[in-house]
Amino acid sequence: MKIVKLKGGLGNQMFIYAFAKALAYNTGEKIYFDKENYDNSLSNIFNVELAFADRKKIEKFTEKLFLKLPRILRKNLETTKINPKRIEPRENCYCPELFNIKGNAYYEGYYQTEKYFANIEDELRADFTFKPIHDKKLNEMRNKIKSAKNPVFINVRRGDYVTLQEQNVVNWLCSMSYYQNSTKYMAEKVPDATFFAISDDPEWTRKNLKIDYPFEVISANLPMYDIYLLSACKHGIVANSSYSWWGAWLIENSDKIICAPNPWFEPEKTNEIICENWVTFSRFD
Repeated sequence: MKIVKLKGGLGNQMFIYAFAKALAYNTGEKIYFDKENYDNSLSNIFNVELAFADRKKIEKFTEKLFLKLPRILRKNLETTKINPKRIEPRENCYCPELFNIKGNAYYEGYYQTEKYFANIEDELRADFTFKPIHDKKLNEMRNKIKSAKNPVFINVRRGDYVTLQEQNVVNWLCSMSYYQNSTKYMAEKVPDATFFAISDDPEWTRKNLKIDYPFEVISANLPMYDIYLLSACKHGIVANSSYSWWGAWLIENSDKIICAPNPWFEPEKTNEIICENWVTFSRFD
């Protein structure tokens, strides 16, 4: 039996679901989800099927699981001080050995790289089909984007990143130069680009986003609906955010150009979240 823990916001849930789908494909086993920290965002917006494991069975399942892990993997987990119930040795890096674990396993992580599920892209796109959204204003915004000539999203992620930076905890915000360099590149590559700035802080974006091209600020004010708007574009300038990532990934244009910030988070950490065919620009000034 293999169990994958669902957690985090919508973007993270999508990465976890995609990994679980790939795990089922590679092992031929049915995958069950631990829903203890699941808020239903994924199933509220997409046509996905989730099989949940019983809570009491999960607790019994994980008690003895650590001792049954392969010795080399157990040593790795001990060395890196990762919770022994969590099978993901390297954060946000591709670990193909996760598909080779025999027998019972409990997986807890975010699996933020396309390398896990690139070979099942068509199946995932079918699963990540939006359920009907009966919101007139939201659908008007999406239709406006889709009817524009060469729509390009500029995603500005603020939220808790602002607080963390003000407290000197981390610096995860994208600089203004990142957006300036990305929009300049996009304007050169995409004739008649129409820029839409989509943000969790539309007022700040309206006042502070300084680029050399006209843009319109729109926002659904909810991550799940922001993905609905982001994915309606033909090209994108992503923020270092999982739902921004998925908004770009879901774009159906086969010739799409995606700009991404580098480094994604900490400069000193290896991170494989940025897709190989995306164009990167420095996140810092």
